Amino acid sequence: MTLNPNWLAAPIVLPLLAAALGLPFTRWGYRNAGRWQRRIAAVAVTANLAIALVLLVYTLQGHRLVLQMGLWPAPFGITVFADGLSAIMLTLTGILAFATVFYAMGTLDQRARMNYFPLLLFLLMGVNGAFLAGDIFNLYVFFEVLLMASFALLTLGGQRNQINGGIRYVVLNLLASTLFLAAVGVIYGTVGTLNMAHLAQRLPQAPQSVQTLVAGLLLIAFSSKAGLFPLFFWLPGSYHTPHPSVTAFFGGLLTKVGIYTLFRIYPLLFPEYLSRWQALILAIAGFTMLTGVFGAMAVNTIRRVLSFHIISQVGYMVMGLGLAMSVGQLGPSFGLAAGILYLVHHMIVKTALLMAGGAAEIEVGSGSLLRDQLSGLLTRRPMLAFLFFFAAMSLAGVPPSSGFVSKLSLLQAALDTGHWLIAAVSLGVGLLTLMSMVRLWQKAFFGQAVQPIYPIAPLAQPQRRWLTLFPIALLVALSLAIGLFSGPVFRWSDIAARQVLDREGYIQAVAPTDQIEFLGMKDHGE
Repeated sequence: MTLNPNWLAAPIVLPLLAAALGLPFTRWGYRNAGRWQRRIAAVAVTANLAIALVLLVYTLQGHRLVLQMGLWPAPFGITVFADGLSAIMLTLTGILAFATVFYAMGTLDQRARMNYFPLLLFLLMGVNGAFLAGDIFNLYVFFEVLLMASFALLTLGGQRNQINGGIRYVVLNLLASTLFLAAVGVIYGTVGTLNMAHLAQRLPQAPQSVQTLVAGLLLIAFSSKAGLFPLFFWLPGSYHTPHPSVTAFFGGLLTKVGIYTLFRIYPLLFPEYLSRWQALILAIAGFTMLTGVFGAMAVNTIRRVLSFHIISQVGYMVMGLGLAMSVGQLGPSFGLAAGILYLVHHMIVKTALLMAGGAAEIEVGSGSLLRDQLSGLLTRRPMLAFLFFFAAMSLAGVPPSSGFVSKLSLLQAALDTGHWLIAAVSLGVGLLTLMSMVRLWQKAFFGQAVQPIYPIAPLAQPQRRWLTLFPIALLVALSLAIGLFSGPVFRWSDIAARQVLDREGYIQAVAPTDQIEFLGMKDHGE
């Protein structure tokens, strides 16, 4: 089976064109503009998901796909690259975008007149571009595209808490972007190239001090964007402020772009530092898990609890990265494969949880867990309560959900390589997560109803009910399917992990020419 590499442009171009097509309808007034923007977005995310699935099937057969834009060879032109990890992330993003568009149709209020759907498509374009970028500068560019779109989505509605949360979000992310850009400048000034395959060839020849500086700057920048300890504080202060459809998409997706870049950059460009800094990476993972779960137990609104759990759960993914270079009886790729599996689980389940929690908040007009303001939803909205319960148990790692198999895989990897402390931390955090989810369930769904159901609530209107519940049910069903069919899913994760760890295969697929003067070598007399 062969696939035309031009397909790699589609996940970037399609959302961009659809977003641009939807914007002019704003001049027609709210009713017509909202209707057409919704239709365009629904078609675009469906087509985007179909293309991602094609790429997934192709790459999980062991293939890599490379597109040299304008037929310029690497590193002179722009390289777009896809392997198993890229395709998995594109597919997950496509699933979340598809679910979010329909959820937004069922729950969105006046924000529809503010170009919600075009902004969502611009964000989708930026995320897809980050997953496909084959050079580090265009990775930076796509990060900035998704940052601009996400800031606009965070502040839709213009409420005071949204503006405060949005400013906190954008300022701290811009600081991380500045560090990222500084690292790019150091790289280019030293080795004379930004193509990632070319960098994989040349960076090992650069001075050790330069390698350490760049690896450190990128670790700080990507850790901030991923919400890792101690750079997570922007996340719980901003994710609970926008409309639930925005929170759900952000919570399931945006921090995972930072995790993806860590998975991509370090095995390719800094494999020695994965071994040398293993203790540091595992310590960051452990403190991230603990900080997130303790924070979740200390706050009292449903979306802030779930926002802190985003922090806690990305710690598990970084645990997989920390175990990537540890070789045990299970094989060299097992730890990273377990991290990828956990990434798949979390993106699906966290989006479902935030959608269900957001719907509950809209139903009663409050997300507070104090004074039983959310209580009684089990009897009044049993389907919503049922879906929330299954997603919560999956997040906590209760079998047979995807959370159970992904946490078990990470635990196996840690025990197989003798990392007992991080194994104990992951078990303890799993138990605390279960306690937090039980507390959240009790306060939000049990008991007697205190607050009335709002007449404008989406589940009170039959024509909007399925638009709200369908995407949540789809994601919960996917989580259950991953748990029940964990063997094939783990094999796919292992294929992706092996491709990520195969530096020579990446370089050969991109095939960069080496006819550029290596200034770093010349300056240091090497």
